Amino acid sequence: MATTNVPRPLQRPPGVPVLAWAVLAAAVLQVVAPLVTFGATGGTPGTDSGADLLISPVGWAFAIWGVIYTLAIAQAIAVLVRGAHEVSRRQQIGLIVLYLGGTLWIGMSETGNSLATAAALLVMLIAAVDAVLTVADESIAPRWLSVLTRAAVGLYAGWVTAAFFLNVSTALVDFGPVEVDELAWQIVVLVLAVVALVAITVRTRGILTYAAAGAWALVGIAVTGRSDGTTAVTVLALVAIVLVVVAAAAARLAGRRAAAPV
Repeated sequence: MATTNVPRPLQRPPGVPVLAWAVLAAAVLQVVAPLVTFGATGGTPGTDSGADLLISPVGWAFAIWGVIYTLAIAQAIAVLVRGAHEVSRRQQIGLIVLYLGGTLWIGMSETGNSLATAAALLVMLIAAVDAVLTVADESIAPRWLSVLTRAAVGLYAGWVTAAFFLNVSTALVDFGPVEVDELAWQIVVLVLAVVALVAITVRTRGILTYAAAGAWALVGIAVTGRSDGTTAVTVLALVAIVLVVVAAAAARLAGRRAAAPV
């Protein structure tokens, strides 16, 4: 009897459901950590960054952490409900590292050691950027899960990108030759942060929540600049917001054109 070769569906590597549970556990852990660390004072992660920088976002901007944490848990639960096989092993490992790094960062911020905090954020930045690039390159089904995953990972990665430069600036003040009231070097750091935000926005083909988180941080910086009377910071932050928005729009338009039938 003749036989035919029927293509088999691609199989995900074994152990992915275990990773999905680990993602959920890590997501919950990072939410509980601030309650334990800041429970007595009711603080929010990042609001007490040490040095009072000229490029630090205004306090209320850090409320975005509530949205970030909610989306992280919702996405982890959705993956378990829909099926852990819908997402890749690399994506799940990246999120575990990101969320555990977030828990470590919260613990380090309580110690007041800005160098350790910046190191923890470096780990978070690497994991977050890898996660958002992975999400941008992967096809996730069904569509609602893809939208939720892009929203959760994009928002987290965008905010961490901005936060990394803030924490490095604090470490430079605490351990380096710069002063907190010197404007020039902080303008350079802000420019580097904007370059990173724009570059990653383009590379992700314009994931909206990544650009939105970066723009939100810049709005907070612009408000700080206005309050402090540092016109250069305010103007640069406002120009940067436009650049991030334009980069996101251009990247999405280019992606649609590339996907359009010839």
